[in-house]
Amino acid sequence: MDSRRINDTVENDRNEVGRNKKQKSTPISQLTREELEARFLQLEAHNKQLQNLLAKSQGVAVETGKPKKERPFDFSKYSKRHVLLKFAYLGWDYSGFAVQEDTQQTIEAQIFSALLKTRLIELRETSNYHRCGRTDKGVSAFDQVISITLRSRLTSGTGVIVGDDKPTACVDGDDQEINYVMLLNKVLPPEIRMLAWCPVAVGFSARFDCSHRTYKYFFPRGNLDIKLMNEAAQHLIGSHDYRNFCKMDVGNGVINFCRRILAIDICEVRDDVKKSVFSSQVCDEKCDRYSEKEENMITDDSSGQISGNNGTSSAIDVSHLDYNSSPETGGGETSDGYDMCVATIEGQAFLWHQVRAIMAILFLVGERKEGPSIVQELLDVEKYPRKPQYCLASDVPLNLYETTFEGVAWQWDYEVLRSVISQLQALWTQHSVRTTMIRRMLWDLESRYRGQANGVTANGVSSTESLEDSESTAASAAKVLSPCIPQDQCETLVSGARTKVYRPLLLRPTCESLETRVEHYVKRQRLDPDILQKLTSSDASTVENVADSSS
Repeated sequence: MDSRRINDTVENDRNEVGRNKKQKSTPISQLTREELEARFLQLEAHNKQLQNLLAKSQGVAVETGKPKKERPFDFSKYSKRHVLLKFAYLGWDYSGFAVQEDTQQTIEAQIFSALLKTRLIELRETSNYHRCGRTDKGVSAFDQVISITLRSRLTSGTGVIVGDDKPTACVDGDDQEINYVMLLNKVLPPEIRMLAWCPVAVGFSARFDCSHRTYKYFFPRGNLDIKLMNEAAQHLIGSHDYRNFCKMDVGNGVINFCRRILAIDICEVRDDVKKSVFSSQVCDEKCDRYSEKEENMITDDSSGQISGNNGTSSAIDVSHLDYNSSPETGGGETSDGYDMCVATIEGQAFLWHQVRAIMAILFLVGERKEGPSIVQELLDVEKYPRKPQYCLASDVPLNLYETTFEGVAWQWDYEVLRSVISQLQALWTQHSVRTTMIRRMLWDLESRYRGQANGVTANGVSSTESLEDSESTAASAAKVLSPCIPQDQCETLVSGARTKVYRPLLLRPTCESLETRVEHYVKRQRLDPDILQKLTSSDASTVENVADSSS
C-alpha cells in the first residue's frame, strides 16, 4: 500500500515537471490567459526569492508578512537645525563609506536609513548634506564627521532654521534639543556609533571647513625596520606631487596630484598612546594653571611628571599601557615581531588610496628591499613621471583617526559614551580572546622550533642535560636563535605574489602617464579638451587651493 502511494507521488511529480517543461518550451503567444497568469506568478515568486537572498548576503533585514503602513509625519510642525555629527565605524565588513547603487552595505546608506527612520530628515536631497571625507572598502574611522540639517525642537539658536509656517512643537534652550546621538545609536548597526554633535551655521560644510585630517595605519612589527621607515617617511612631509603614491582618478577630472602632508610618525602603539595621554594631560594641566593665573610650568621628562611653580606635581601614569606583553618577556618591551606599530599621517587633504600607497612603499623600505631614498626618487615626477607597478597595502588597518575643525565645540553625552565604551569592550573581548589563543599557540610552536634547532627534545630537555638546566637552555636558545624564527606577520598586509628574486621598484614596468590618461578620457568625451591646456599650464602654486578628494 505504501509503495503504491510512493509510486503515485513520483508519477505526479514527473507529470508536473513535464507540464512545466512543456509550458516553458511553448511560445508565449500560444499560451492561454490562465497559463500566462500562472507564469507571471511563478516568475514574481522567483524574483522575490532572489531579492531575499541578495538582501541576506548584504546583511539587510528581510521583510516578512505584510508591510507596515507608515504613519504620516508632519515636518511643518518642527523647525530645522544645521549640525555636525561625529561618529565612528568599523568598516571591515562594509563596501566603503559612500552610497553605491548595487549594495546597501555602505556606511552612508546605513546612516541615511537611520536618519529617515527616526524622521530627522525628510529627504537626503533637501538635507544640505556634506561628508568630511569618503573612506574606501574595508577602511574604518574613529572621527568621521558629516554636516547636515536635521529636525529640531528649537525656535532660535545657532543653525536653527524656522520656516514660513511657525512650528507648533518647539522649545528654547540647547538642553531641550533632540538627543541626536542617542536617538541614532538606537537604530544604527553596532559597528557604527554616533559620538557627539555640534550646532553650526547653515553654510558650514564638513568637507570644505575641515582644516586637516589624520590617518592611522596599524601593523605588526614583523621583520620591519621601523627606524628606516621613519627616515623614508620624513621625505613625504611638505607639499609634493604624489602621483606616484596614489591611484589616479583622471576619469572624474582629478588631474592635480599636489597635496601637503603636515606630519608623519611611525612608532609602537604603546608609545603612540603614551604620547596621546601625555599631551592630553599636559593640555589639561595648562588649562588649570592658566585659569589660576599660574605660569612657568616645567616638564620633567625623566620622571614623567608635570610640576608648577607652586611645587605641586601631576604624575602621568602610563604603566598600564602595555599593549604588547608576550609569554617570552612577561610584559614590557618585546624584541619579536608581534608588537603592534602605527603610522600616523596628518595632512590637509588626501588622494585616492594615497595612504595605502605610502604604506606599501614604506613596507618595502622596512623590509630593506628599498632604501629610504626611494621616496625622494618617486616624488621627483619630472624624472619619474610614470608610477612603477606595485600593490597597495591592505585596507583593513587604515583608520580615519581625526578630523580638525576650527571653532567647533562638540557636545558629548555621558550616558552615550558609557554605552559606546561598553559595546566596544564587548567587541574587543571577542577579538582579543581569539588573538590571544593564536598568540599562545605560536609561542608553543616557536619554542619547539627553537628547541629542534638547538637539539632540544620535544619536552624541552636535551638528552645530554639535566632537568634543572632545561630552563636556562631554552632561554639561551631563544636569545641565540630568535632571528631564525620566521617574521612574516606583515606579509598579508600587501597583496600580490612574492617572488624569490626581488625586482626593484624603479626597474619595474610602469603605469600610463598622466598625459596619456587625460588624452584617453578626452577622446572618449568624458573630459573637456581644454583640460590638456590646463594640465600643461598647471603650477605648484595651486597646492594650497586644491579641493578635497580624500581617500
